[in-house]
Amino acid sequence: MTRRTQRYDLASAAGMSLIEITVAVALLGLLSAGIFTAFQVGASSWQSARDRLMLDRRIATANAILHGTLSGIVPIRAEVPPGRPEQGRRFAFFQGEPRSMRFVTTYSVTTGVRGGLLITEVQVVGHEEGLRVLLNQSPYLGPRSAGFFAAGFIREPLSGRERARYIAIRPRATSLIIVDDLRECRFEFLEQPPGVELPTNWVPEWTDLLRLPEAVAIHVVPNRGDARLRPISVIAGVPSKGLDPAGPTGAGGGPPPRGTVELRGRPQF
Repeated sequence: MTRRTQRYDLASAAGMSLIEITVAVALLGLLSAGIFTAFQVGASSWQSARDRLMLDRRIATANAILHGTLSGIVPIRAEVPPGRPEQGRRFAFFQGEPRSMRFVTTYSVTTGVRGGLLITEVQVVGHEEGLRVLLNQSPYLGPRSAGFFAAGFIREPLSGRERARYIAIRPRATSLIIVDDLRECRFEFLEQPPGVELPTNWVPEWTDLLRLPEAVAIHVVPNRGDARLRPISVIAGVPSKGLDPAGPTGAGGGPPPRGTVELRGRPQF
């Protein structure tokens, strides 16, 4: 074989090797891109599932907190503290308005039903992403600690019934966000008239100074409906609505007539 033929064969072999290397590098790049895309899709799916799971847990926890808080409501006889125009006056402590509530409950968001008596405030506030529900809790220290929130008493012009006015609920640094990203949220209260034959009625405000509502409803409409578990309306009865707040057990003794709280005897501490 001549020297020129050898040179040609070497050049041909080098050219083939270069083509093979180029093809191999291209295939490796495609394989790497495919592997990266697969990892990216897997990570995105995992993050989406994780976010959905966290959202589901938050909503389930919010529903549990609201049910426990409302079901633990107890009748408390508040007393207007000294220094107020109507000091010493006693009334059933329950503030019920379309977007705010204030009452005493046995349920604590940190310790559950072992939290003792707590003054609880639930309020709907606006936010850049919609409405949110805030919850405040503070220890109940006696009738005057509840009566501190009464700003006075007014008489309704249409019904002639007297009702309590309460100081406004304000967000705190320790306020717990129960649920947010809502399009609508409102509270309603179930009223049972004294007559047995009379039907119950849901009212947007609670004005009775002697009784607690039969039940409390929180109606919510989320901003978005893409979650598997969405915030739902909560309706919880008030089991102790008919117990005497001055009873021997602290939350009441035997039940008097349905839906009534007789304000007699010594105050509850």
